[in-house]
Amino acid sequence: MALTFVDHFKEHTKHYESPSSFWQWSSYTAIAGALRDNCYRRMGDLKLYPNIYTLLLADSAVHRKGQPVQLCERLVKATNSTKVISGRSSIQGILDELSRGETDKATGKIHAGGSALFSAQELSAGIVGDPEAIKIMTDIYDFRDEYTSRLRGSGVFRIKNVCFSMMAASNAELLLDIYDTKALFGGLLGRTFLVKPDEFRPANSLFNIQDTSESYGQLLAKLGEISKLRGEFDITSEAQAVYDDWYKPFRKSYQNKADKSGIAGRIHTSIIKIAMILCVNQTLGLVVNAHHITEAIRVCTSLIPNYTSFVMSSGKAQVSDVAAQLIEDIWTSREKTLSKSEFLTRHFHQFDLEIVDKCVMTLVQAGLLNEVMSSNGTDMGYKITEKCIRVFGLTPVKSDEQIQNTSAEGTTGGK
Repeated sequence: MALTFVDHFKEHTKHYESPSSFWQWSSYTAIAGALRDNCYRRMGDLKLYPNIYTLLLADSAVHRKGQPVQLCERLVKATNSTKVISGRSSIQGILDELSRGETDKATGKIHAGGSALFSAQELSAGIVGDPEAIKIMTDIYDFRDEYTSRLRGSGVFRIKNVCFSMMAASNAELLLDIYDTKALFGGLLGRTFLVKPDEFRPANSLFNIQDTSESYGQLLAKLGEISKLRGEFDITSEAQAVYDDWYKPFRKSYQNKADKSGIAGRIHTSIIKIAMILCVNQTLGLVVNAHHITEAIRVCTSLIPNYTSFVMSSGKAQVSDVAAQLIEDIWTSREKTLSKSEFLTRHFHQFDLEIVDKCVMTLVQAGLLNEVMSSNGTDMGYKITEKCIRVFGLTPVKSDEQIQNTSAEGTTGGK
């Protein structure tokens, strides 16, 4: 049985020291780049394309992050299917590049603007620091029929069919230059596959690795076949059932969970994108089957711990952020009290003990909170004071029983 592109990719790179997870996601991103805006799935009024943002995160020089980025870039560029943007760029420069058609010097083929793979072996070096970069990268993640940019001094330019993918790497310290608080909680992190090492491979000097040109040529040929696909993905009824069986309870489970990063709220879309990529990899077709959905769910949800640890290490929250969340949680609780341990459990990925203690002390001294025994009788809790209600203009929260009674009255009145 012939190897798929991803399997061949893993076989081709098995001797290198970069971990398997890096090569796996590099291969997924290469497929996304090669597919560009050629294939999609209609979702109501919208079209979902398999473009993705992939970011390899590891300590500098330990896990060899650069090679997977480099191979992905090299392969996509060699397919002549879409343009590749690399090197140091400003976000405005990237937009300008997307707006222009580009003629390949070797083939004479024109790469239409809009579709591109952005590649950076170190993301903070690849994008010039600019507060607008976060906003624009977040904005162009979703496919656009037309993206218009108006800047003073440069006039107006329009980009047709924006389908933008990213393959990049960084370490935690440098990544914060780009993925700052706005990126973490403004949606960019939630749109990015954050990949960490899944192993530490043994040292290999590579002295005994023979010429790999034949293997590389076969790999490129497989990606070239993928780049020729066109049309709309079909998702079988069995695949839809598998997805719904996972998605409906998952959506309900995070309804009342704090997740300012938006990771849980966006992972369902990411799963469909990865299912599309797995589909074309395995079948060279556009029919998504149940096992593609199952594998996509496993692959995507396995990354969730990576986000939690990164958000927790990305810096301390402001006391005002903790205060606002604490007051909201207490006010919306059934008993109107909340223990510190319960609050920390709910928001462990956002706030640490030090900032919570500082916040509580400030609120108590300001007369906005009272310390009380929590409902379990074993833990210290906090209760909002009348002064807090006046200062923040809090309005009563209806209980479930009150909501049901109101609904019943409205139904009776309508008869």
